[in-house]
Amino acid sequence: MDTVTKKELLETPVEDWIDSYDVIRLLRISPRTLLKLRNEHIIPYSKINNKVYFRRQDIQKILADNYVKNAILFDNGKII
Repeated sequence: MDTVTKKELLETPVEDWIDSYDVIRLLRISPRTLLKLRNEHIIPYSKINNKVYFRRQDIQKILADNYVKNAILFDNGKII
């Protein structure tokens, strides 16, 4: 994950921070999977007391970084 400066974090609008529940719904993953992603430092987060928040742009970056384009084969064997 790229290094994010304190200034960038401070400039992130509050509306761009989403909680664990929203990330779980958005990615269609279990709470345990989200915890694993946090513990393995795959997904950055901020924690206030027992509430965890994630930046939308971090979620989008993780999805983009892990994008895999699979070739589609037609009946004639050509790849598109």
